[in-house]
Amino acid sequence: VMSPQLRDAMGSAATEAASAIGYLGAGTVEFLLAEDRNFYFLEMNTRLQVEHPVTELITGVDLVEQMIRVANGEPLTITQDDVKINGWAIENRLYAEDPYRGFLPSIGRLTRYRPPAEGPLGSGIVRNDTGVFEGGEISMYYDPMIAKLCTWAPTRGEAIETMRNALDSFEVEGIGHNLPFVAAVMDHPKFIAGEMTTAFIEEEYPEGFEGVTLGDVALRNIAAACAAMNRVAEIRRARISGTLDNHERRVGEEWNVALQGQDFDVTIAADHDGSTVRFADGTEIRVSGDWTPGDQLARMTVNGDPLVMKVGKVSGGFRIRSRGAELKVHVRTPRQAELARMMPEKVAPDTSKLLLCPMPGLIVKIDVEEGDEVQEGQALCTVEAMKMENILRAERRGTVTKINAAAGDSLAVDDVIMEFE
Repeated sequence: VMSPQLRDAMGSAATEAASAIGYLGAGTVEFLLAEDRNFYFLEMNTRLQVEHPVTELITGVDLVEQMIRVANGEPLTITQDDVKINGWAIENRLYAEDPYRGFLPSIGRLTRYRPPAEGPLGSGIVRNDTGVFEGGEISMYYDPMIAKLCTWAPTRGEAIETMRNALDSFEVEGIGHNLPFVAAVMDHPKFIAGEMTTAFIEEEYPEGFEGVTLGDVALRNIAAACAAMNRVAEIRRARISGTLDNHERRVGEEWNVALQGQDFDVTIAADHDGSTVRFADGTEIRVSGDWTPGDQLARMTVNGDPLVMKVGKVSGGFRIRSRGAELKVHVRTPRQAELARMMPEKVAPDTSKLLLCPMPGLIVKIDVEEGDEVQEGQALCTVEAMKMENILRAERRGTVTKINAAAGDSLAVDDVIMEFE
């Protein structure tokens, strides 16, 4: 929506406001843009904003350097005419917030923290501003922001695609985080079309974020990649040392891949350059890559396009995370798949009579006592985490039968705070 005319008008309004009060130093003026393209003053922050890398990437101006020089009494080394805009930049904030739990804070140790490499990626550039490290602890006492992942490219579409690949390459384990959500936004039609508003989350995820359901093309690409990866793993298992002489197990070509409630019968034809995975309906997908068992990041090429997946191990397959989706992918022989369809589904435990701690945090206050009858919406307790106090309320009418925590207790996710009749 940002035209040159709108940018000039906003810039003029911002500098006039700063001049009117004699402001000196770095500062950021924020505006709200209405549907009719009129804009309105929101606030001014007397500092650089979290989004300053976007400006630096498209202008080549080091704003931090300029801020320090001005604070030191030096004049600006540039004029407004020196500021030229080149290409597009996008920033995603990586937060220690769990989107599956209403973006509540998450704390813990970063058991794995591997950002994508900074520098060229495809047609774009990756930049990652961060202050954490693998093995470090995310505590309840500080802001939950972990990193600012930025991408630049000549066009908006290329910047988005670079960001998608960078997000898929970002490995974070040990805490809940919002990578799945921001990855989902990068693929959302409203974002791609540039039709985002401040009501985006409320309108698009009214029941909360529940992950991404992949379309048929993306699902088949992942199924084909996992079938090829499973073949590599099976060959390694077949060649394990200590087997009987002349009893080498042969790896078959026919497999069944089950994921996201669907399953596909496939046949794999492998050669030195990769594998051709043929589906029962005749569709063929070409897969190549250098993934080996144990690698937690798979950089594959599927029908000539890059596919980056975070890979974990589950019984009989893989835990795959890509493009905001988290999948359990089971790769089985036809006979194993036939037997698996007969297995009963595990029923989730009933927690409707328990108040579970939704985040790691400190119990600040318990508002009820054992034996109290509570009403829907009544405050039960307050949990503090990452500079915010969260009031937990009753979802329905009931009687408190047991309280398992007290003010001052530190709780983990899903610890039982109290029980109801």
